[in-house]
Amino acid sequence: MILTEDKLKSLYKEEKFDKFYLKAGDILTPSAKEFLGNKGIEIVRNRELNCDNSINKNIKIEEKESEKEIKAKYFGMYKEKYLEKPEHMTQIFGNILVNKNHKRIKFRGKLDTLLAKSILLEKELQGIKSTKLSEDMQSVTNFIRKIQLAEIMNSELDECQVLGENLDRIKEFSHNPKKYFDQNHLFNISSKNHSVVLKLNELRAISREVEIVGVEALLEVNEKSESIGILRALNRLSSAIYVMMLKGESGKYGY
Repeated sequence: MILTEDKLKSLYKEEKFDKFYLKAGDILTPSAKEFLGNKGIEIVRNRELNCDNSINKNIKIEEKESEKEIKAKYFGMYKEKYLEKPEHMTQIFGNILVNKNHKRIKFRGKLDTLLAKSILLEKELQGIKSTKLSEDMQSVTNFIRKIQLAEIMNSELDECQVLGENLDRIKEFSHNPKKYFDQNHLFNISSKNHSVVLKLNELRAISREVEIVGVEALLEVNEKSESIGILRALNRLSSAIYVMMLKGESGKYGY
């Protein structure tokens, strides 16, 4: 049964309640969940409860059942309780569940793909036999790992380095290629460029996609300091990869 906000408001108007019991198959619309959340009403989801809110308008079950404490393993964003983790949901923080199409989970998937691509490229570039190139690529991979960990832990990203430089210097390098690499901006990348530069450019483009998804996911509710730190790091990540491209074009990797 699909339970709408209007339905819940009608039930609540007849008799106020502080717990709302869902049986298997019941579905709350987003606005219905928001209504319960705003009222501070606890959602109890238990397949074993045999209640029908369309008939039992008082939202009551047998006294012996209501007195039992449901020991939930997981909780939803609107205080729903789950005895088991549904297949369509995953943990966002601790034992808090969200749907797998949640913006934050999509962002994690993109970060995971970015890290996998970076590791693969790191392995491939080892065959170039350039120590500096390998060190820089490893630095980029490690930087992505730090971003990923900060996002999963929902913690602030400590000031860190990439390519052996702080993030402000990376921005400075990427904005002034003529000054630091005697090289113009790489606006016209083509098949004429070295394959290393082309592969780095692909990784840079993917990192930009991740940043866009990150903005949608992290700034959806409010601008927390940890979110701003992660987004700043993602912005500098694409700059760091661009700096590697400039190094490659100016011959600093020696290939």
